[in-house]
Amino acid sequence: MFQEALVPVDGSPFTAGLVAYSIAFAKKAGCSLTFVYVLDKPQVASVAEVEKQKAANMGIPEQSREKAVGEGVSASSRVEVGTPAEAIISLAEREKFDLIILGSRGYSQLRRLIVGSVADKVMEHAPCPVLIFR
Repeated sequence: MFQEALVPVDGSPFTAGLVAYSIAFAKKAGCSLTFVYVLDKPQVASVAEVEKQKAANMGIPEQSREKAVGEGVSASSRVEVGTPAEAIISLAEREKFDLIILGSRGYSQLRRLIVGSVADKVMEHAPCPVLIFR
């Protein structure tokens, strides 16, 4: 049913559980995984500085990719630049992902009401199904 799943990772302690779950899911579903780290676009930065920051953060999704490949799952990694929710949605649309596997930190109802969350925004606007890992 699913061929390619997009898995946004941020390097937080929560990431390890998300990656492990995504790998287990991919094994059962027979799909490949693309791990993506979204670098918040700096307000004022040269193209060279943005590229330097992208390279510096590539280790976050690359570690996830290595873990997946080590467990026999086809995987790739990349860094995107932009607002996290918008970058995830845009990438999913552009590259026609079948599924987004996304972590949720379980913000309180009040905080979610005030600032929202990446998971909420992605669920609302994604072009494909979204699986939330808690």
